[in-house]
Amino acid sequence: MLTGIGVLEQIEPALERAVQFMLDHRLPDGRLAAGCAGRALESALALHLLRTCGHGPALQAEIAGFCRRWLADDDDESSHASRLDRTLSRILCELVVHGRLGAEGLVALQQTLAAFDHPTLWRKRVLVEVLLVELGALPPGPAVLPLAVVRAESSHLWVTILLASIRVLQLCQSGRADEVGDAELAPILGAQATDGSWEQHVLVTIVALLALTRLGRAAPHRALGLNFIAGQLRPGGGVPFITNEDVWVTCLAGLVLTEARRPAHELQRCEQFLVSQQQPDGGWAYAEGVSQTDADDTSITLSLLVRRNPVIHRPSIRRAVAHLLALQNSDGGFPTFVRGAASEAEITAKSITALRASHMAPPGVLEAAWAWLARAQQANGGFRGEWKLCATYPAFHVINAAAGERHGSHGADIRRRCVGFLRGLRRPDGGWPIHPDDDRSHVLSTAYALGGLAACPGSLTSGELYASAQVLLAGQGRSGGFTAEADSLGPRPFVYDVPLLATLYSVWALSRVRDQLSGRAHEVPFGALAPRLSLLSHDRAWISTT
Repeated sequence: MLTGIGVLEQIEPALERAVQFMLDHRLPDGRLAAGCAGRALESALALHLLRTCGHGPALQAEIAGFCRRWLADDDDESSHASRLDRTLSRILCELVVHGRLGAEGLVALQQTLAAFDHPTLWRKRVLVEVLLVELGALPPGPAVLPLAVVRAESSHLWVTILLASIRVLQLCQSGRADEVGDAELAPILGAQATDGSWEQHVLVTIVALLALTRLGRAAPHRALGLNFIAGQLRPGGGVPFITNEDVWVTCLAGLVLTEARRPAHELQRCEQFLVSQQQPDGGWAYAEGVSQTDADDTSITLSLLVRRNPVIHRPSIRRAVAHLLALQNSDGGFPTFVRGAASEAEITAKSITALRASHMAPPGVLEAAWAWLARAQQANGGFRGEWKLCATYPAFHVINAAAGERHGSHGADIRRRCVGFLRGLRRPDGGWPIHPDDDRSHVLSTAYALGGLAACPGSLTSGELYASAQVLLAGQGRSGGFTAEADSLGPRPFVYDVPLLATLYSVWALSRVRDQLSGRAHEVPFGALAPRLSLLSHDRAWISTT
């Protein structure tokens, strides 16, 4: 039977190897280059685009090979949570590989769409329908997105570009291309970067290029975009969802390495890179070359800078705090991109963690955020997922935010119910599944759940803690990295893979297990909380963004 000492003897070398694997991905400027794997959705659409434009026959052959292999490898054993993604991907691959689609394919898609419950469902329906018309699986419909919907203030930049491109496609498909004027086209063309992409977002770039191609205009923009797409080919012929998310991976890795108690010098270049990437509005975007900032990258980077050196990083911290405060919705929650969009549990939890650590947020801001989380918590103690498939992911971040919340507070009650939710989802082998209806344990879902429960001593018995740690350790490969079925979502509910994330979250969880077993679970890494910054006002309007 394993003892705490025996588990520690396994965790310590596993952590060393995993941390080295992470550091091996670090570039001279401090960023971690993680990459994004090819995906069936973009691969099928890129193949169609290249064929339509008569561009790159050799590229077309490579991408077609990827789509054929994806169809051959596809199975019906995927998680319940990823069925819409796989259904649509299969349909698109069949259309570009075989040039046809059986009636059962469209029936399956309609059934899966009907089961998808999310506020963004209408956008998914519009996107799916316009793509199926483009690929010849559906006849054109009469409906065209109104300009007011395209230009809604609650939409972030690449949704605006996507909706504008969809509207152009709809007008072209219905024989109304002459209605697209220069004023309508200008926002699309003006958002294209000098590398040919739209926000390093491959899916949005493909849809924008399809719209321009059908319209038969902006030839230089189309040529630049096609060269960008051609440069995104991954080993094996796949095309990714995005070029990379190096800023996100770097800030997350910095926070994970901090919890893993790595020496300060290992994090300095990482911090310097992140400070250099802060945008004019005080926030951070997911990658270099992306202008749309988000609360996710901003809150994690802010948490890291506050923990590491709040005095040196004070200007960046103040601007980041102002950015997050400006994002908070009137309901108390925090959206990912734009104030007025729907508040989200995992984003609200990360914002609470960052703002509380900064000591710069007015108390009412945090109280309102906790009140929103209390209203958003489901009857089973969990939360609706947003940017991950795994049901355990929001609970992990809510527990992080609730660390130190006193008995009787909103945060303490929410944490207690999150712990109950995670315990109820735990499988007999000690792991956690992606979706409550799944039977198989999943490495990333286990990392999230174990990382949360390990931060709440007593929430697992010794035997349960050991068994869950063993499930996670089994996911480590010879290289030191961890492997897991992808669970990142973009756009929701479509799954993409940044393989390094499995290692980052596994290191985070195992670091907490190690701390608990060694009697250090009560400590903050490096031994103390970040000091309060003096001369800071709690007046929201006083915090300067300059």
